[in-house]
Amino acid sequence: MAVLVFAIGLLGLASLQSLTLQSGQSAYYRTQATNIAYEVADFSRVNRSAVINTCSIPAAVLTGWNNFVAAQLPAGTLTVAFPDCAAGQITVTVGWGETRIADAGGAESVVITTRI
Repeated sequence: MAVLVFAIGLLGLASLQSLTLQSGQSAYYRTQATNIAYEVADFSRVNRSAVINTCSIPAAVLTGWNNFVAAQLPAGTLTVAFPDCAAGQITVTVGWGETRIADAGGAESVVITTRI
């Protein structure tokens, strides 16, 4: 009887460990996405005049950021929009595939909107 109770306890611990690993990985991806979004916004601030004049980030730089996002996050995507370019407003969206957590729906994203 004691072995049965012990076995059930070990199964519970294994399940808890699995859930902890899933949550930790999801938190890591969210942290990476948030950091990348703020780095893109900071890049836009540093190059404010060029970004506001063209209402875009230079294509070569954006390609580099897209490659970086794809390397850091599973199915990573980066979208940069300028809802109010004259006022220097920028919206950065970093998305990634999330298959480990059932209620995520297969995708997660971080969206920041700021002025540069």
